This record gives sequence, structure tokens and C-alpha cells, in this order.
Amino acid sequence: MKKKLKLCPVCGMELVITKYNCPNCNTSIEGHFQIDDFANLTEEQLNFIKVFICCQGNIKEVEKELNISYPTVKNKLQTIKTKICPNSMTEYEIILNDLEDLEKGNIDAEDLLVKLQNRRK
Repeated sequence: MKKKLKLCPVCGMELVITKYNCPNCNTSIEGHFQIDDFANLTEEQLNFIKVFICCQGNIKEVEKELNISYPTVKNKLQTIKTKICPNSMTEYEIILNDLEDLEKGNIDAEDLLVKLQNRRK
């Protein structure tokens, strides 16, 4: 799995995309580009969303397709919701989400520490 670099390894601030490059013709476009909310999701979470949509939101069908339980489906939905709807999250949910990212290897302990310190500012 590709690691997504989100925070500056020097100061801990969130990184900004400033350049896109075409590997075919080597055209470069520079500026300040925003990423969508889905760019912060893991490959596993994006796959879950794909299955969820293909099953038209039917949780029973998602259970069958992924061979997981109802509570697991609900938990995955809640985790994704906290990432794409951050304004609806409580501080507790934010911390749980961060700890889950740490556990899954999506963020390392040093990045998490910087993130928590930046939240206190």
C-alpha cells in the first residue's frame, strides 16, 4: 500500500499540493490545489465505499459481499463518516479516529503526536 504523506516531517503542518506532473509528456502544472475529502481515506476504506455503493447501501448485502458482521459494517461507516464529515465529529470521535489510523499504520506515532500538539494551539 502507498503511504500518503499528509504532514510536513519537519514542522508537522498539513502539506499542500503545489505541482502536478504528467509522467507521459512531462507537462507540469503549478499552483495551490485542494484535495477532496476522499483523498484522506485508505485503500481499504475506498474499497468499502465502492462495495457499499454497488450494494445500494443495503447493509445485509455489504455483509455478504465482504463477509463481515453488521456491527463491523456500521463501524466502518462511522470511521469513514468521521474522515469525510469532520465537522460533525466530537473530540472523542476525532481521537478514536486518530488512534485507529495509528493502529492501522496510516499514520506513525510521531505524526500523531504532532497532530495532537497542533490541535492544542
